[in-house]
This record gives sequence, C-alpha cells and structure tokens, in this order.
Amino acid sequence: MKNIIFVLSILMLVGCAESQPVTNTELFIYLDYTEGQDYSDLLENDVEKYLTMMNVTEEDDRNFGKVRIYPLHDISSSVSKTVKLKKGKSKLEGNRYIRQKELDKFKTQLIEKTSEINSSFTGKALNSSHIFSPLCKGIHKINNSNADRKVIVIYSDMLENSELANFHSGKLKYENLKANFDGSCEFEDLSDCEVYIIHPIDKRNDNKIRTAENFWSKYMEEKGLDSDMWHFDTSIDI
Repeated sequence: MKNIIFVLSILMLVGCAESQPVTNTELFIYLDYTEGQDYSDLLENDVEKYLTMMNVTEEDDRNFGKVRIYPLHDISSSVSKTVKLKKGKSKLEGNRYIRQKELDKFKTQLIEKTSEINSSFTGKALNSSHIFSPLCKGIHKINNSNADRKVIVIYSDMLENSELANFHSGKLKYENLKANFDGSCEFEDLSDCEVYIIHPIDKRNDNKIRTAENFWSKYMEEKGLDSDMWHFDTSIDI
C-alpha cells in the first residue's frame, strides 16, 4: 500500500511540474555587417542566451521554436537562415539524454548557419547601411507567426545610412525620419515583441549611437513596444 501511495505521489509531483504550458518562441537575429564585423566568437558565446530567451532550461526543456538569422548590409533586402527546435516530450514520455542531443544539434546548426552568413559578409566595410527596411519586413513576418513569444535581437550601432536616413549627418529631426520610414514600409504593431539592441563600444561614434538609441526607442514604443521590452546595451543581459 505504501509503495502505491509513493508512486502516486511521484506521478502527482511530475504532473504538477509539467502543468506549465509549453512555449513556442520565434526569435529573429539581425547581424550588422556594414563595418565588416566578425561575429563568430560572439555568437558562440551567446547561443546559450538564445535558449534562455526561448525558455528552454534544465527545469523545462520541452519548450521549442524557430530562429531566423538576417544579415544587415548595403541593400535593403536580406536572405535569412532558419534553424528550428522541435517540441520536447514530457518527462513521462521523453528521454532527457535524447532531448539533450536535440538541443546540442540545435545549437550546432545555429552556429553553423550564422557562420555561413558571417563568412559571406565579414571583413569588408560598406558605404551604406540598411537597417530599417530589413527590420520592417522581418516584423511583418514575426507578427504573422502564431508563436507565444516573439523576440528580436539586433547586433548593430543602429546608425542607418541610406536614402531613407543618414544617422551620421548630425541633422536628425525625429518627425522627418519617422515620415521617411513610415512612407517606405508599414512598421507593424510591436506590442507582442521584445527587442534587444546589442551595440558596439565605439568612442568615435558614441554620441551618434546614443542619439540613435533615443530615436529607435521612441519610434518602436510609438509602434506599440512596451518600454520594459526594450533593451539597448553592449551585451545580452537576461
């Protein structure tokens, strides 16, 4: 009788632990190559943080989702690479060693895909920088997703330098920039998104980067982004 009660207690504990709904996350990563950046070491260091953003932890590894990686460069269109992590099984149905292999495979594929993009764009500084258009198109895609969690990570100083705007000019007027951007692409609602801007430490352009931060934070909050979901720093702080 005691053994039956013990088994039932364990099953109840497992059931309670797995009562949390499984989370599906859509994660978009943008890599700015306009200064010829090399992200190989950085991305390997941040891959565990991407899993954390997807709510994949040791306590709950059933969560799943999709990561898309976009390069930012000197034209307004970007071709993405996609890596998917399938939904994990419950503790009663699954095997934690098999799940760990799935997670390791996901991380390896993610690093490989980003390395492919990195090898295509790194090492050559460009004369122009398109940030808004690829981001606007990506937000349209992420808004069409049925994911429970939508996260955008942008590795960039956010200094657009295109026919739409030149953040290096020193003559930035918010309403003019907003009108240019809005007239170019309909920037959709961001109320379901979380945004991380990971900018470089750049003494030469520090004032410009701070000005860009003010513009982008105001612009995105006007598009529905919760101020608590806006992060602008030199690293991913979770």
